Amino acid sequence: MENDQILITKFLRGDQRAFDRLVLRHQEKVRQFMYRATGDVDDANDLAQEVFIKVYRYLHRFRGGSEFSTWLYRVGVNVLNSHFRRQRVRSWLPLGESEDPDGSLPDDDRRYQFRQLLAHLPRLSSQERQVVVLRGLQELSVADTARILSTSENVVKVAYHTARKKLKELLKDVQ
Repeated sequence: MENDQILITKFLRGDQRAFDRLVLRHQEKVRQFMYRATGDVDDANDLAQEVFIKVYRYLHRFRGGSEFSTWLYRVGVNVLNSHFRRQRVRSWLPLGESEDPDGSLPDDDRRYQFRQLLAHLPRLSSQERQVVVLRGLQELSVADTARILSTSENVVKVAYHTARKKLKELLKDVQ
């Protein structure tokens, strides 16, 4: 099986099928990432398509200094930021950590808590939301999150801690 770098090289030399194979390899991860960030299947599909359109246009800029998947997530974060700016709806998902670890809350209560959380997420800074999505939802390591966001690991740790603290305070009355 050809690795990402081989497929990228082939595509940059004119092999369109190499790009198709690259998309097939990564499309589900990108679609899941978009779904977790938006909570909407149609938006997730549209945004994933937008990511791969941007990748197609700008793959020549990928220098290989990091993993292709890291660069791909960075493109995804940029697409999400544009999407939320356009819609002025900031529907970032929660930390992926349930306040209901044993699943005992009824679905209606879980949905209510989730809606309340979504209503408060715009109060987080852009960086905090990005860290919450990458670190909390995608379960990326601190190092990978820092690479994707072009920042230090310390900044990621602080932003994640701060975001969690803010969300817990904002949601303390939501039960």
